[in-house]
Amino acid sequence: MQRPNYPSGKDLLGADSISRDDLEDIFARAEQYLAEENEDDGSGDYVPAAPVMRRRPKVVATLFDQRSTRTRLGFQAAALRLGHQSLDVFDTERSRMGTSTGESIEDHIRTVEAYSDLIVVRSHTESLPYQIGRLSYLPVINAGNGADEHPTQALIDLFAIHKMRGPVQGLSIALSSDTRARFALSFVKMLRLSPPRRFTLCCLPGVPINPPMREALELLRNLGCPVAVVHDIRDTLDHDVLSIQMQDMSRFSHASLGSEAVDKELETEPFTLTAKKIIDANSDILILNPLPRFSELDVSCDTLPNAGYFRQVKLSMQVRMAILNRMLMGIPWAG
Repeated sequence: MQRPNYPSGKDLLGADSISRDDLEDIFARAEQYLAEENEDDGSGDYVPAAPVMRRRPKVVATLFDQRSTRTRLGFQAAALRLGHQSLDVFDTERSRMGTSTGESIEDHIRTVEAYSDLIVVRSHTESLPYQIGRLSYLPVINAGNGADEHPTQALIDLFAIHKMRGPVQGLSIALSSDTRARFALSFVKMLRLSPPRRFTLCCLPGVPINPPMREALELLRNLGCPVAVVHDIRDTLDHDVLSIQMQDMSRFSHASLGSEAVDKELETEPFTLTAKKIIDANSDILILNPLPRFSELDVSCDTLPNAGYFRQVKLSMQVRMAILNRMLMGIPWAG
């Protein structure tokens, strides 16, 4: 049951929550936090931030029913760096939520509300973040839900591109991914806010592109961005940026993508990026990967100057700080 009178735009549940102004605001806040960190390190130019007066630290609750390293630690560390606190409110081994002998989700969320100011949700089910958003008056962040979306990772990638290669609208962007993956959908949907010069999707042949991804690609075309689909990673190496993921997510519990078999030789050879392929193509393409990586990204790429994925992880801190700061201040999303 939905409780009434919640403000519009309180939650970040998908890429459609974000407007162009929201994106620019997140970038500006992240830039400020990055400048402050550079000042602490003795590098870069520092512009003092306006003081933030807090009556008390806020509490960020992380409700993850799916294992996570970077996303969970990233939001917890971002809360701490902002002077707030974090609280784990779900443990797959001990939590009573949703079990046959436990309490209802409604009661669980009302209890979490008593102890926290914002909820970050990751779930293997697509419905849980939306359900919590309807149940709770607190702001809710979707940190990945089944095969649906992962909007905060898309924001991180766009900021990483902005910092390492400049404005997206002047670039050629390629994405190599299972088109059913949640990050891939959020990334392509968010490109509508700043359409690239051209966009190429590299995906497995014979696996249908799902309807939400088809709609996102069609929207890019309607905005004047040329869109191509290829089936070999080599066909992306003339681009400015490549965001690469594995091509078959169906083996993972969070993906909820069915059990159709994918030929592993087909998956690995045309879709594995190696240093040799990049050098042979004389490519200076920026390589991004949300991590963890599997067969899609060979470790031989790690020493290349265009390997951006570990800096991408570092930049994720400032983006998550920007998201938390904005939402804890009660600023609604306008998407």
